Amino acid sequence: MNRRKLVEITGIVQGVGFRPFVYGLAHARSLSGWVCNDAHGVTLEVQGDDPALDGFLHALTHALPPLARIDRCTVTDRPALPDERGFAIRQSQPTGDACACISPDQGACPACLADVANPLDRHYRYPFTNCTHCGPRYTIIRRLPYDRPATAMADFAMCPRCAAAYRDPLDRRYHAQPVSCPECGPQLTLRGPDGRPLAEREAALAGAVAALRDGALVAVKGMGGFHLMCDAADAAAVARLRALKRRARKPLAVLCRDRCQAEPLVQASEAEWQLALSQARPITLMRKGKAVLAPNLAPGVPYLGLFFPYTPLHQLLLEGCDRPLVATSANRSGAPILTEGEAVLRELGHDLDLLLDHNRPILHPCDDSLVQIAGGRRQMLRLARGYAPWSPPLSQPLVAPVLAVGAQQKVNLALAFGRTRLYGPYLGDLGSLAMQQEFETQLALYRDLYRFRPALLACDDHPGYDTSRWAQAQADAGLSLLRVQHHHAHLLAVMAEHGITGPVNGIAFDGTGLGADGTLWGGEWLRADVHGCTRLGHLKPFRLIGGEQAIREPARLLLGWLLESMSPVAIRALRLPAIERLGEARFANLCQLWRLGRNAPYASSVGRLFDALAALLDVVETLDYEGEAGLLVEGAAMGAEPLPMAFALDEQGVFDAASLLPALLGPAPAGQKAAGFIAALADLVARLAEREPGLPLVLAGGVFQNRLLMEQVAARLPTPFLVSETLPLNDGGIAAGQLWYAIHHPDAARPGLTHE
Repeated sequence: MNRRKLVEITGIVQGVGFRPFVYGLAHARSLSGWVCNDAHGVTLEVQGDDPALDGFLHALTHALPPLARIDRCTVTDRPALPDERGFAIRQSQPTGDACACISPDQGACPACLADVANPLDRHYRYPFTNCTHCGPRYTIIRRLPYDRPATAMADFAMCPRCAAAYRDPLDRRYHAQPVSCPECGPQLTLRGPDGRPLAEREAALAGAVAALRDGALVAVKGMGGFHLMCDAADAAAVARLRALKRRARKPLAVLCRDRCQAEPLVQASEAEWQLALSQARPITLMRKGKAVLAPNLAPGVPYLGLFFPYTPLHQLLLEGCDRPLVATSANRSGAPILTEGEAVLRELGHDLDLLLDHNRPILHPCDDSLVQIAGGRRQMLRLARGYAPWSPPLSQPLVAPVLAVGAQQKVNLALAFGRTRLYGPYLGDLGSLAMQQEFETQLALYRDLYRFRPALLACDDHPGYDTSRWAQAQADAGLSLLRVQHHHAHLLAVMAEHGITGPVNGIAFDGTGLGADGTLWGGEWLRADVHGCTRLGHLKPFRLIGGEQAIREPARLLLGWLLESMSPVAIRALRLPAIERLGEARFANLCQLWRLGRNAPYASSVGRLFDALAALLDVVETLDYEGEAGLLVEGAAMGAEPLPMAFALDEQGVFDAASLLPALLGPAPAGQKAAGFIAALADLVARLAEREPGLPLVLAGGVFQNRLLMEQVAARLPTPFLVSETLPLNDGGIAAGQLWYAIHHPDAARPGLTHE
């Protein structure tokens, strides 16, 4: 007896070969029915006898295509249709409010790279080869359902052979929306710095390869934006690139052809290689090896960011150049990623040698993801290409749509509506009008895709952040607004990833964020749940002499820390190089600012303590980028025997770094002092864990990106602890934490706040 089932599926099931997968399952079991995309995901009806139906439904959820993910699968009975024959893939049904998940862009799959390398295949050496298992998704989508007319490929008419593959449910390019070939798809153009076309197609690729081998600086249009590229062993080319980016010392990522080419450059575990070579192809931080590249690639720091080609274009470039290349986003520091050739020429053209362009539009910029292995676990430092948008499902539907906007740095958007929760890709720091426009543009994408109109907003407590000001303006127009304390949000992001509501024993160590008492926090011990937090303890505060200026000049932080326990005369007697360079007049002026408290706020920040230590050890004078001091201290500590020292911890939970000074001011080598400081911090974490043994331990904040610290914490704690592996521990996770707070706020379930 035939039975019929209606199956409704949500998750990542569009643009990943899900319909042909369903077709194949039904065809193999001689089942009848149909399948189609709709605004919610995939809907199908299937009919046949019990054994075949049971086998179909089991395979449907247990043998998914590589990029697919099912969040919810609802099966209901339908009346059988006695005259139905065969199984069909129907046209998409773009009706109702969209909630289908957007797949992140994915690196080229082995099958497509094999096609590109095969002289007998029609995709031979074609830079835009892809299939349902790989290629762009997020960066080319206009609307849902995800079909070719709704993408940046709408204007590329398929040739007969591509059209045949696109329409064949048994072909791996069936409904691969960017499918194309040299006859009908996007093409390369090599342009001079004045914009003049110099070569097309294969000749354009050859021209770019020759220029890169000859030391040129070339802008290359990739999947989510332009890269600036040059020979990674050419110090002069790297110096030119740094001048163009206005990035003096911040490490630059290196693109390698394959593992064989990369292995001499780094010391890496098998887990790190597997992560770097996964289909997401993230930039992966690994310890530097013995092979020498340009010394100005990542000066003074112990790690090198390596990644591998994730498009056929990158693969062809690397094969042609036969050497590692610097590949960093084509934008000046603090500006948005550039996605159009004309913008690159306008902003950077006079400093470039060549531009390798193509005519497939990038609708939504997306940076490269940045990851590492720390304490035996993956850490996401930048959530972007290959991983974002990330859309973990909600177990219960929301009535009110929620938007969380993050902090000021490393901003991304986080939103939830119905059963959908979505974390957008990394945007950057909102310090410029152009970056604020990018924020608005990404929000408009979600508004258009999902008809998303937030009724409830969440932002940081700090009223001066651009995100907070934006949220307040929306609240002034009638939306409900929740403000979430910065370090509470850090902990909530970890809790969100693990799906817990608390209470937890939370340790949040970062740079600075506005505390609940109006002072600057950054070394916090909190008991937290989804409704609030209690401050159990903190680092004993010290003054940031000069406020924001102190963050750029660590000697000011060092002086502010020392003045908490020493007189100016005693400090001068130490003859520390960082203090000596201030000169007598400036030293006296800074001490006066400290005494008066004028533009010298107190901060309980472990991140700023790392900066002060970097000045004490004389490993840096002025900071070029966020986290530089921590990386330099970590580099100094590697391989050194830790000098014994410990934080003082009182009954009120205040931990005082002054107890470290006798060891740090002694005659031991800088490496031993750095190693001792990190060991003392790991010991402190273990001691704080012991004080709340009945609660899960959650670690959050950018300080826990320190790999030595995480390894030592993992070694000291007798029971597992919780950290993020997919959401960033740094401020890139703040929006996710704010969202988790808002989801559990009573307003999120208030019937009056509805999704329009």
